[in-house]
Amino acid sequence: MLTQGARPRELRWYHAGPMLFGDWGTSRLYVLGLAFFYTGGASLWFMLAMSVLLIAVGWAYSVICRLYPDGGGVYSSARQRSQTLAVIGALLLCADYVVTASLSALDAFHYLRLPHAEVWAAASILAIGFLNYFGPTKVGTLALIVAVLTVVLTLVVGGAAAPSLAEARIAAPTGSLLSSWSQFTALILAISGVEAVANMTGIMVKPVARTARWSIWPVMLEIVIMNLVLTLAMLAVPPEILGNGDAALATTAHRDDMLRVLAEHYIGPVFAGIASLVFAMLLLSAVNTAVTDLVSIQFMMSRDRELPPIFGGLNVWGMPVVPLVLGALVPTVVVLAVPDVGHLAELYAIGVVGAVTVNLGSCCTNPQADLKRIERGAMLLLALLLVAVWFTIAWEKPWALMFAMTIVGAGLAGRWTAHNRERLREWMLAPVPTYYGTQVERPSAAAKLPLIVSEPAPAKAAPAPAPQARERILVATRGNPKLIRYALDEAKARNAELLVLFVRHVAVPTMGPSSRADASGDAEAQSVFAQFQTMAQERGVPVRFLYAVAWDVAEAILDIAASHAVDTLLLGATQRGSLWRTMKGDVIQEVSELLPERIRLLIHA
Repeated sequence: MLTQGARPRELRWYHAGPMLFGDWGTSRLYVLGLAFFYTGGASLWFMLAMSVLLIAVGWAYSVICRLYPDGGGVYSSARQRSQTLAVIGALLLCADYVVTASLSALDAFHYLRLPHAEVWAAASILAIGFLNYFGPTKVGTLALIVAVLTVVLTLVVGGAAAPSLAEARIAAPTGSLLSSWSQFTALILAISGVEAVANMTGIMVKPVARTARWSIWPVMLEIVIMNLVLTLAMLAVPPEILGNGDAALATTAHRDDMLRVLAEHYIGPVFAGIASLVFAMLLLSAVNTAVTDLVSIQFMMSRDRELPPIFGGLNVWGMPVVPLVLGALVPTVVVLAVPDVGHLAELYAIGVVGAVTVNLGSCCTNPQADLKRIERGAMLLLALLLVAVWFTIAWEKPWALMFAMTIVGAGLAGRWTAHNRERLREWMLAPVPTYYGTQVERPSAAAKLPLIVSEPAPAKAAPAPAPQARERILVATRGNPKLIRYALDEAKARNAELLVLFVRHVAVPTMGPSSRADASGDAEAQSVFAQFQTMAQERGVPVRFLYAVAWDVAEAILDIAASHAVDTLLLGATQRGSLWRTMKGDVIQEVSELLPERIRLLIHA
């Protein structure tokens, strides 16, 4: 018997909140300068309008997280309306994350004021991609520390600027209403990030609606309040200081490091240097989050057979290799090709607005969604507003539209390949005519190794479970033959039922619905189960197979041991090297510290 488990819910609000701030909160590091660059003294009014939109989007996504506790991102919600629409929404989100990584990396080195910032940015993206090859799981703690430090430093800057806020030179918007609308759409960058939190409701602790609210609202309120305070502080700085002595350059000289200028002016250069280092770390944390999300989206779509299977291949560290390579290389190419924060912001907006629009539109038009009438109406109005924003950006910035359509087109081509694999295989295996009038046969399909697609079929009927089994033993293994023999001998000696657990470690949180883990496509797990099945039949031991996909292996083992009420947990001494234990932690140690006292732990060395 094969039991396949769902992903364990591991994400708490104080984990998701810093992750959200790492994307949402970083926007102020470039939005302040861009707002002053585009709108000058009228920045406050445009920032206020963007804050209202931010609150509306935050509210809408708290509702979406309530509606879809097993995955509320655009891919999950839109697939209830149309699978093709869901794929397009996910690909628009990919475009967003590509530019998020490029923009955040570039601005990080502007804050550090290093020459050739685009080269440093490209190198940092590649370095982050290399580190993610090992699938480190401890970056969440670092992100929390950096996020908290950023909030503290921002509050210090805001507090120091408070006595000067009354001196802010606030101007009224100039030009026509259409001109103001165009300027507003150029600044609509701060709504990104909340989509990533919605995608991860499938691994949030229950109740998901509460966890999501606690993740979204504190971060959103901090961003709105501090953005307005810092905008006033920016408008209170004399123009000649903003322009490095030339008031005419006030709106352009520090477009890409405005928050550092505020720290220098209101506190001092030493504090500004330290704060800029923290700001750069936050921006690089956003790069890491964007790369991870890019990997997650591609892996999720491969899992759902919307991309070729190669996108789902994992390395020994649990990282999807091809998605990781693309997730690091594409932003690197983009930042080298477009080494300007303003131009990257234009590419950024069309992706995030498109993804959020598809999500909101799919939810509010879904008759099965449990929405109140006022919620449905408000989300529909918000979706229509974002549709207008998206078409404005597409019309005024055709290069941004071309970029987004390139990402979507490449993804749809990969989807077509995934859906037509059998047809392509038949074409590749067909006889090939040559110039000499003969035919060369490609290898026959029958020559391929058979795929194991289900629970291993025993050679003979499996023995009935022992009616008076005294114990239940759980063994977690990846195929250690000595551990397999020892577990079977122990189960036979104790007349116990043996539960065999195979945990497939995935180093990135998988987005989308929390579907049950599927062992049918895991050849390694099938091989282990088949090996156990044969040896169990020879010994007459009743055996049951368990399969789980988990981000935290130790927590998955603990959860399954407790939920199946086992008496003994059997683990093999780790065969991982010191690098694995450094990056991932020691599974045996984590299990031993948290295992309930009633469960006996045996370590087989």
